[in-house]
Amino acid sequence: MYNPLDEKGDELDAKFSVESLKDGFDLVIESRGGATAGRPPRNTDYAPALVLHLRRMAQVGMVLDDLQVASSEAMRLPENMRQIRPIGYTLPLELASVSDFDELRLAIGRATGEHETKSKKGGNRTKRLRLRIHWPDASSMSADFIAKMLANPDASEVPTGDPKELSERVECARKRMRLKGATPPKGQVKVRRTSAVSDRYIRDPEVIAWVLEEAAGICENCGSPAPFKRIDGEAFLEVHHVRPLGEGGPDVIENAAACCPNCHRRLHHDPSRDSLRRKLLTSINRLKDFPAKK
Repeated sequence: MYNPLDEKGDELDAKFSVESLKDGFDLVIESRGGATAGRPPRNTDYAPALVLHLRRMAQVGMVLDDLQVASSEAMRLPENMRQIRPIGYTLPLELASVSDFDELRLAIGRATGEHETKSKKGGNRTKRLRLRIHWPDASSMSADFIAKMLANPDASEVPTGDPKELSERVECARKRMRLKGATPPKGQVKVRRTSAVSDRYIRDPEVIAWVLEEAAGICENCGSPAPFKRIDGEAFLEVHHVRPLGEGGPDVIENAAACCPNCHRRLHHDPSRDSLRRKLLTSINRLKDFPAKK
């Protein structure tokens, strides 16, 4: 759970979370509630936080695909009975086309209240909400990173020593620059260093050596010679796990191929990587199609 920071850097009392989807994510905003039985009120900044989220999502070209009441009572209903439709707006809604986010927030509140009235729970306009967002760029970002970006967009511009988070921040910055235009960043004259402990897979050097010897300096994906030779004179190729270790793939020669750096990156990051993977499986006899494991 996160609380967003407003434009002044002050934290709002409005908890939210993010759940990843194939081409976007679900933004879940927790309900507002008054003080009860000695408990303090919760999520008192529900309304300004909703406006803040809508505005920030518009700035990076996100599309509101669906809106649902996500209270505990509503979650017992089929999805189509949880959906709400703010009057005056048609979903999917390109948020960048919205001129008045306060009015959109009020329309969402009215639709939420009407849903609650129909369910005989009273016209509560500040129930737990689920906003289904279409944003293909989210496929390269973790749910945690998207939540941090929505909570504090400026944080995505801060240098980081974490390779995964750096990659996510780079993608976010590129999308922002394309939408708003780019000015040369100041960068860092004095680059800090950090010490960190990270989890790494313990790989078998015999498997790597065997696959490289089998390839004999030729990329097993594209069939081209290695792009250069290392200092020791050996052809530079990288060993790729066809079923990634992170998906439960084994570290065996039947799951490994020697690739040039370009093909290796394509097999990981190209939008058609699944078809590239299948083509690689059919082109090398020793490879097996190992299933993904959770």
